[in-house]
Amino acid sequence: MSPTPLIRVLTAHDAAAFQALRLHGLQSTPESFGSSYEDEVGRTPAEIERMLDGRPNAVFGAFAGTELVGMAGFATTAKVKQKHKGLLWGVFVHADWRGHDLGRKLTLAVIGHARDHVDTLHATVMAANLPARTLYLGLGFTVFGFEKDALRIDGQSYDDELLRLDLR
Repeated sequence: MSPTPLIRVLTAHDAAAFQALRLHGLQSTPESFGSSYEDEVGRTPAEIERMLDGRPNAVFGAFAGTELVGMAGFATTAKVKQKHKGLLWGVFVHADWRGHDLGRKLTLAVIGHARDHVDTLHATVMAANLPARTLYLGLGFTVFGFEKDALRIDGQSYDDELLRLDLR
């Protein structure tokens, strides 16, 4: 294992690595994502490349050598009345790299990027995902809502907490 993974913004050149890690995450921890493997597996390389190069949106990746081992995304909206808000999405660290503070480093990279573009950063966390919840609350996010039965996977329901971070 590389001792210090590099954190950087992904580009269209990283599309294959992004898609592979994203699909792995969707399969290994489906309850951690609003999207599903079935929703994402059919995305074309061109779609992913456009998404990765669409600024001010950004996906940050953690690289151990040349291997993408973690990611976190930032998205804005084109809606005029909501341009002041951004979204932290898709935070995932490969199981082999958990415990190396990568989730925190990736989330901080998104927060730093978001400060240049929005006043408020929103996120959603599965209420029972204590490590992720602890990370976000420790970085200053606050809970502003609770959605019971937010996701249903194979007949099991999962509740979500809605989070926000004031960047002003």
